[in-house]
Amino acid sequence: MEQTADMTGGRAPEELTEREIQELVARCPEQQRWAFEGWLRGVRQLDGDPIVSLAQ
Repeated sequence: MEQTADMTGGRAPEELTEREIQELVARCPEQQRWAFEGWLRGVRQLDGDPIVSLAQ
């Protein structure tokens, strides 16, 4: 089933609010929080490596 803007409160399903990010990070084990938060924000892979753009 596809989610529509009506079902997600007018935002894309992949967009998280700052509060949602903080709630998810708080559930994560402390040692992995830095990588998980970066992954949620789209700046890190789950292994902690930075996401590098190939566009120049």
